[in-house]
Amino acid sequence: MKKIKYFVLALALLSLNACDSYFDIDFQDQANLEEIFSKKNTTESYLVHLYSYLPHDEDTHNGTGYVIPRSDEGLFGFLGYGPFNKLRSGDYSTAASGDVVKYNVWKDMYIAIRQCSIFMEYVDLDKEDTKRVKDAMRAEARFLRAFYYFCLFRQYGPVIIWGDQLAPETAEGAKLDRNTVDENINFIVSELDEAIKDLPTTLTEIGANDSWTGRATKQAAMALKSRVLLYAASPLYNGQDGGTLQSIYASKKNLDGKKIFSDYDAEKWTKAAEAAKAVIDLGTYSLVNNGDGDNDFKKAAHSYQNVFFERWNSETIWGWWHLGIGHTDGGFATWIGATGSFMYATVPNFPSPTITTSYEMLQAYTPSLKMVDAYPMAESGRYPVLGYEKSGRFNDLSRPIVDPASGYSTTGWVDNYVQPVDADWAPAFKAHNTTVGRDARYYSSLVPDGFYWPSDKIKKRWVSFKSTTDPMVTVPVTKYESAALNWVGYCCRRWYKANTAFVTGADFTGAQRYVYPAFRLAEIYLNYAEACNEKPVRDADEAILYLDKVRARSGLKGIRLAYPEIAFDNANGSTTIAGITKTNKEWLRWLIQQERWCEFGMEAMRHYDMCRWMRAEAEYPCSPWTLNMKAENYEDLYTRRSDIMPMDAADFHYRDYFFPIIQTQLSEMVNFTQNPGWE
Repeated sequence: MKKIKYFVLALALLSLNACDSYFDIDFQDQANLEEIFSKKNTTESYLVHLYSYLPHDEDTHNGTGYVIPRSDEGLFGFLGYGPFNKLRSGDYSTAASGDVVKYNVWKDMYIAIRQCSIFMEYVDLDKEDTKRVKDAMRAEARFLRAFYYFCLFRQYGPVIIWGDQLAPETAEGAKLDRNTVDENINFIVSELDEAIKDLPTTLTEIGANDSWTGRATKQAAMALKSRVLLYAASPLYNGQDGGTLQSIYASKKNLDGKKIFSDYDAEKWTKAAEAAKAVIDLGTYSLVNNGDGDNDFKKAAHSYQNVFFERWNSETIWGWWHLGIGHTDGGFATWIGATGSFMYATVPNFPSPTITTSYEMLQAYTPSLKMVDAYPMAESGRYPVLGYEKSGRFNDLSRPIVDPASGYSTTGWVDNYVQPVDADWAPAFKAHNTTVGRDARYYSSLVPDGFYWPSDKIKKRWVSFKSTTDPMVTVPVTKYESAALNWVGYCCRRWYKANTAFVTGADFTGAQRYVYPAFRLAEIYLNYAEACNEKPVRDADEAILYLDKVRARSGLKGIRLAYPEIAFDNANGSTTIAGITKTNKEWLRWLIQQERWCEFGMEAMRHYDMCRWMRAEAEYPCSPWTLNMKAENYEDLYTRRSDIMPMDAADFHYRDYFFPIIQTQLSEMVNFTQNPGWE
């Protein structure tokens, strides 16, 4: 795909007055609006403003990416920052105060929705653009409005639908309540269908040049429709899987007496499959598979990396500039190419002057040991850890249930190990067996303790444990354990391109700025695979075909070859692996879900997936398991402990499937139906 520039949304924001209440629509008088929309340039500026409300799913600190460390895929070890600990432990409430309230997006999303509705109502006043361009811009606003409704839906469950009005007719708070799940889904899908009619396939269709890249297209709307319908079919929104929570959700009715959560409807999976296949059949996109290297493994790793390091590549359907932690904090906005301090929060704190920056590395955001365990083995193609033994409700990460056919070992060492990706200059070293033989994405996403950081400008091995005398140690734990520390023993390098210099300033920002792929083809493939396995007329062949397409990019063998003992076509037959028995349909479901985790690790997808599958209540509760970072020698490092990291245990109850409507909103909507468990 042609490499083109992305138009910078933030540069053209209008100075629109925000209201204290999102019910208050008199923030621009009509005369001003008519003047704004009478001209092409101000109309376009208003359109740009609509994008300013996009969530920052890539920002784990200030944005909606908080769901990454909220889930079971990440940990945040900065002791001075409390919200993550509160979120993970469930220590938050409906109170409109405290650190956690920063993640409440209710008001902002409704303001965004209102802005989109205003644009749709007034865009025809533009006398300088053609009807085709105005229709496309209206469709663009309609798409964004649907997306903002979806952002509310994924966090709070079904919400109030305003339609085309700037606020509900009955904006009196006592008369407001949420619409049902089906009404939410049907509205969002109908909006997307309407937008698809007028959105362009390419921006050149409406005379836009390359500087506008990043605006919504027909394909973006189709991709969002695929995701929305997949959510609609999933257990949380579709009958709660017949489990113990079904009666709790089924009892919820709104002020109109309607059941808020719908009963199970298997045909919703058929609709989800059709929506995903429609995107696939466009033939517009392809998986990025252009990695370089002197062997297939390196090519696979670099292909996966290029999904993020090549701007507007053949796989990205829609996205925006990647913003890191602290994206509003001056220098961090441009530091490390707008991955900002996301990398600042993950990189080992090598002693100066190794890293040429005025900032000391925070080294506090890490993958969890559970995330580390998820990646498949390269040779067998099997996912090595099937689950964990439990201590009460809590998962014991020191007792993984290992698939014996995977080739994975929890003990032992490999001498003279050669780091397989992005460190050709590094000498061989001693590596723990758990870090050896994993798939290409593992080494593209993680750096285990004892490995070299992938930079030929640093050429340092990251070895971190307690000893201050062992010459192996490059980042001693004792120096940082009272502040920010990588407590887990694995670094996240997902957004770090090998050999990139750690410098500040404009000389770097022009060289390495990333596009965050909000929708990419790999997701559509796995959406389709999941729906094909679940729909009433099940199609295991199609499910496996598209599951294998994603796995193949990482060099993995097909799923039938990897798991020959599972008769995938016999849905109701059962197979036992490592003492765990599932039906063959359930095994394929688990394999698809595991692949989603590995493929989209740290992309703010895991939490919403685990919630819609209703697995979070069983999977999240866990002590803060880490490697033995207080070891006195390297050999003792790779023992798992739960008593080192000063963080509360992660917990999750049924109430946590949805974020609560906080008291500030409830004070305006006194009869609003609160989410289950938050009453």
